[in-house]
Amino acid sequence: MHASPQRCHRRVSLALAFVVASAALTASCSSPPPRLHYDSLALSGGNEHLDYAVYTPPGFAADEALPLVVFLHGAGDGPDCFDEAAVGQHLDAEIAAGRVPRAVIVLPRGDFGFWENWADGSFRYRDWVTAELMPEIAARYHTRPCPSGCHLIGISMGGHGALRFAFFQPDLFASVAAISAPILDTDDAWKLTNESWLRFVIPTDRIWGAADRESIAREDLFVRWSEPTDLQGLRLLLAWGDADHAQIIDTNERFDRHLRESEIPHTALIFAGRHEWKAWKPVLDEVLAIQLAP
Repeated sequence: MHASPQRCHRRVSLALAFVVASAALTASCSSPPPRLHYDSLALSGGNEHLDYAVYTPPGFAADEALPLVVFLHGAGDGPDCFDEAAVGQHLDAEIAAGRVPRAVIVLPRGDFGFWENWADGSFRYRDWVTAELMPEIAARYHTRPCPSGCHLIGISMGGHGALRFAFFQPDLFASVAAISAPILDTDDAWKLTNESWLRFVIPTDRIWGAADRESIAREDLFVRWSEPTDLQGLRLLLAWGDADHAQIIDTNERFDRHLRESEIPHTALIFAGRHEWKAWKPVLDEVLAIQLAP
């Protein structure tokens, strides 16, 4: 006997809630010495300061103008995720071997805030990154001007955030890459914020407010990105693991198919591995090489 479509969709949505909420802590207990530089910056509209980390490539010079990559971490991670997973040292070797282009990478702290401007106004993570942090990094590290010199990469919850950034501010970046991201349509987003157990773990009402289906649909990428011109020239990349969470695989396959049927140019990568840094570290090389290509 087959379950009804409604029950199947409910199970998928609840599982997606788990995927979005799950921590992505996969580094070993014995981490190498810190490779990144850490600092903090005031959060837009509030008194709180949020941390961030910056990766600069080996031999970074005061007169070198490099692309700026904004990297959005996943749930359970933070600005130190590159140090925890030894990504900085890995990138050092890949850049020295000529396999990854040189770039300045900034890793903001997004907490468990889904990289959103919260509906209740208490946290504005997206505004903090784009209006406060990016200009600060551009001035300090003399990076190339946006949009041509600015790129966005997110993993897991950060992939969700990266797509949201790209939707609201497509003219700020040259490219966006979402790795192992939950890509939610209207039904998934509605159930995630209104009917799942996630609201007992994080304040979904404060983050997204009491949004109805109509307002959610206005931000549904399956609807809003339906023509080749909808990305406004933004280069889009999707990547997911062949052993990723089943719901991650499902939503990425559906979105990839939607983009192909809509004739929207994009790159889709299926990499070997699970929802963890062991798999993300090597695919990050390929993503950076593609997104930063001239």
